[in-house]
Amino acid sequence: MINILFTNFCILVTFLYVSGLLSRQYVTGFDSPSRSVKLCGGVLFGIYGIILMYYSFPIDPRFFADLRHLAIIVIASYLGWLPSLVAGLLMAVGRVLLFGMTGYSAAAGAGMLVIGMVCGLISLARWDRLTKMMTMSIASMLVLFFVISSNIPDRDKVFSVFTQHLIISLLATLVIYMLTEYIHTSNKLFLQLKKYAETDYLTSLNNLRQFEQLLAERFLEAQHFSERLGVLMIDIDHFKKINDTYGHAAGDAVLQQLSKVLKDNSRSFDEVSRNGGEEFSVLVPEATIAETTALAERIRAAVERHAFTLDDGTKLHITISVGVAVHPDTIRSREARQLMEQADQELYRAKNNGRNRVCSAPEIHDYMLG
Repeated sequence: MINILFTNFCILVTFLYVSGLLSRQYVTGFDSPSRSVKLCGGVLFGIYGIILMYYSFPIDPRFFADLRHLAIIVIASYLGWLPSLVAGLLMAVGRVLLFGMTGYSAAAGAGMLVIGMVCGLISLARWDRLTKMMTMSIASMLVLFFVISSNIPDRDKVFSVFTQHLIISLLATLVIYMLTEYIHTSNKLFLQLKKYAETDYLTSLNNLRQFEQLLAERFLEAQHFSERLGVLMIDIDHFKKINDTYGHAAGDAVLQQLSKVLKDNSRSFDEVSRNGGEEFSVLVPEATIAETTALAERIRAAVERHAFTLDDGTKLHITISVGVAVHPDTIRSREARQLMEQADQELYRAKNNGRNRVCSAPEIHDYMLG
């Protein structure tokens, strides 16, 4: 039996490693898990449990010992009661489908469903994760002991198997806890580093590096699908006076509030970035030069109306200048950088013409979209 349970453990460790790679874009505690994430997690770990049934030790011809309950414990510990219940239900159905509809299969399946429910309830407790997992492991083994002892008359055999099974289960739970915490922490650090590499520390917008990457990607997509891509280059007018008059902390407050105004007045799928200092940009896909200019004007007017509040309660009004270019309405280059440079030229034209205005590149009329 020990060899079979060790095989179960090794297989489950492999599953956990694969799950860690799959979940790299999502980490519990870093973002709130959605219902779809929970359901997918429950289904995935339910499948893991079903696979572990193929590597079981026969206690007698009707019941088998394995570590499938650890799959429920892991998913319950990290994602809560819903995936725990889904995984338990899936294993219960899988037990019946794989080994036939008999009284013993029904009892074993019911046991897995109860384990899913019990682990789900324990996951609601305000305990640390190790305490939860060890408690779940003991509770799961007690459920399995009740199911097995109710159907196998040989008490000595049941106690002998249960004792070994319990010890191995607790040791495996401890090792799996250390492994899952390592994976969880590694993924969390990965996401933090990714966020720091892609976002501006002050405004939480995309930084210049991410803007350039998004520009290149969206530009290729626009060319491939014969779609439009607009760029707004934005600069705060006389921003140096704010820093000189009120201090750099006031300048930071203005930048933070401006980032929100830009996001609130852009479309949900537009990409807003801080390119550095008082310079911002917006990627505007699927809009003509007229529509993109109208969006830029809406942003400019919103900024002009907005009252920027400093830490001491002082209210400021600022203005911005905006340059607009759209591929292929205003430029037919095959390089994304030239689209950005054209928008930048229009920004300088807006500033040279008095600031607080939007300037757009002239439209080219001799092209056709595919």
